[in-house]
Amino acid sequence: MSDQSDHTTPSDDTSLSSASSPASSPTELDVTPMEITEEQKATKTIAEIAVQITKAMVAEKEGKKIKKEKKEKKEKEDKKDQDVTMSEPTDNTSSSANSSTNGKDSGNKPGFFTAQIAPKVDENGLTRKERRTLKIKQKQLNRKSEGDGAPGFVLKTGHDLTLKDLRDLVVYILTETPSLPWVQVLNKFKIDKVLMLYASGLDPSLFHINLRSPDAHKPIDWAARAAQEGGPVTELEALKELLPEINVVKAPGDKFRIFSPTNTLLNVPLSNSEKVKREKEKHNNKAAKEKKPENYMLSLEELRESDFPIPRYLDSTVSDLQPGWTETLKLPKTSLTPPPKILIAMDCEMCRTAIGSELTRVTLIDHNGATVLDELVMPENPILDYLTQYSGMTAARLEGVTTRLADVQKKVQEIVDYNTILVGHSLENDMKVLKLAHPFIVDTSILFHHTRGPPYRPGLKWLAQKWLSRQIQANIERGHDSAEDALACMDLVKLKLLKPPGFGEYVQDQESLFSRLTRFNVPRTSALIDADAFAGQAATTTIRTATDQDVVEAIPEAIQKHNFVWARLRDVEINHGKAPTIVLSEGQMVDTGRASKLSSRDKVQATEEEIRQGMRSIDQSLKRIIESLPARTAVIVTSGQGDHREVSEMQHRQKVFTELFKTKNLSEIPEEDRFTEEDEQKLAEAVEKAKSGVCFLMVKGE
Repeated sequence: MSDQSDHTTPSDDTSLSSASSPASSPTELDVTPMEITEEQKATKTIAEIAVQITKAMVAEKEGKKIKKEKKEKKEKEDKKDQDVTMSEPTDNTSSSANSSTNGKDSGNKPGFFTAQIAPKVDENGLTRKERRTLKIKQKQLNRKSEGDGAPGFVLKTGHDLTLKDLRDLVVYILTETPSLPWVQVLNKFKIDKVLMLYASGLDPSLFHINLRSPDAHKPIDWAARAAQEGGPVTELEALKELLPEINVVKAPGDKFRIFSPTNTLLNVPLSNSEKVKREKEKHNNKAAKEKKPENYMLSLEELRESDFPIPRYLDSTVSDLQPGWTETLKLPKTSLTPPPKILIAMDCEMCRTAIGSELTRVTLIDHNGATVLDELVMPENPILDYLTQYSGMTAARLEGVTTRLADVQKKVQEIVDYNTILVGHSLENDMKVLKLAHPFIVDTSILFHHTRGPPYRPGLKWLAQKWLSRQIQANIERGHDSAEDALACMDLVKLKLLKPPGFGEYVQDQESLFSRLTRFNVPRTSALIDADAFAGQAATTTIRTATDQDVVEAIPEAIQKHNFVWARLRDVEINHGKAPTIVLSEGQMVDTGRASKLSSRDKVQATEEEIRQGMRSIDQSLKRIIESLPARTAVIVTSGQGDHREVSEMQHRQKVFTELFKTKNLSEIPEEDRFTEEDEQKLAEAVEKAKSGVCFLMVKGE
């Protein structure tokens, strides 16, 4: 075949010349080359081209075959050389070689070559390392060649969006992670920053969304619906232009509960390698080797993360104490060996006054379980709510009490000094109402783990039942007893010191989103802007705010400095009457606005004008925030969940009934306090509905 292709085919001109020889007949002489028609010329040209193409195809095929044969031959020779290298002894070790050939294993004896295993290559002849390098270069090339297209989001229709999806979207945009199946991020590498806004209170019903409709599973043009249906949503004038499409998003939970939306958004699963790494660190921890209470004290960073008041000598940013505050004095070193520290457990009870939470009782328990201080305190301001179910305080108990905060501070400091380790549960709340800064803290809410991991903290009641087999806080009518709670804390710490490392802990399978963003090739910085700093423990920067106005003013600087910013807006929730009264286990109140100023029995539905006011407020807040953002900033706005007021009310009723049923027969419980099977069904339906919130997605243009 190759020989034929090397010879050219005689042309029609040559054939005609031969035909015009003298031996030809006269009739043949009449046909000359000059008489060939144009059609014949075209046919001749096409034939020549076809022959050339055939030759080229044959040559290419033969070339590939030869190249393949050479490659296979070379691989066989290389393998043969490698086998020889692996078995051939050096010149000065022939005796060792002979012993090997006699059936003895040479092992790693001197004089033998070590086998060098060639790295595996793919069909293109590339090793794994080379493929990885090529992939990185290709991504860099893609980044440069994206052209003038603007970044943006294209969502997959029919996908049920969840809060985990939104969290994963943040990680995907800011890091080198696999693409997400539910969204296409156009020109991803042009997005410089991500802002996530948690706007609680925005419910699908406000946007006239029927959760049972197929429309709930795709982006919705809410502005068009608002024009037709009307209602408070029409107050969102700026958002009609900035965020014209809305999506339903679902929070996690089970049949009777909605799991924390913020926990879902701000925590990500640990990788297997990170789990192994953390297990090793835990076993190498000094506290795991030496069972001393000092090894369980919170570090300065942990004190900051949990929002403890910190003494000035530990925090250079604090220049002076605020009015009414005091701190444990630092003692000078008198010897190379400091005296051992003693354990004192503390628990405080509080009530709600015109200015917030104020102290009503403080109890100190020593290492032996003896009460060394138990003092009632009269608040400085008028009491609005005794919080009896949490504090056990009543007007009768405080009648005639003259001890004030300053008096009890002095008594506490006579017992608690620089050689004291204070023990308590969520002790930062007690320290704040006592207005005391102390450097050495062991906190049982951190020492022992919640089964669901951080940022959840276990309740003291659960810890006492789980690890001490003890019932505390059992009497709802009487409320908590600070002496009982302080003793439980002390006994939990003593038990921890007796048990092996890891006692009371659970394997953590998640970490903070802020931490995850720092663990990539190019670490990403972050900021959290909220009234509650606890959720942002691992953020690069934490900014405490009291109002939505504070949030709006804090975002521009934060987004300039950081890659990721998380912030919370509360005005809709507050004006809608949805903000729950947040009462910690010790009774401390967290002011969330209008709704928090009402007890659960006093709360009323917000008027339509109040709801409209909340919508106008968030509309202007979002407008100002988005206008302040730099170009190419991705914006994710979500409510996290829907209207949970009915769920909260029913869960409270269920809890009251459960506590009553522990001490009373069903016949002794009033009808209005019972929680029936019908109530359980209503609760399940309310939970399922309240899991659905809303979200908006956008990338700010140039």
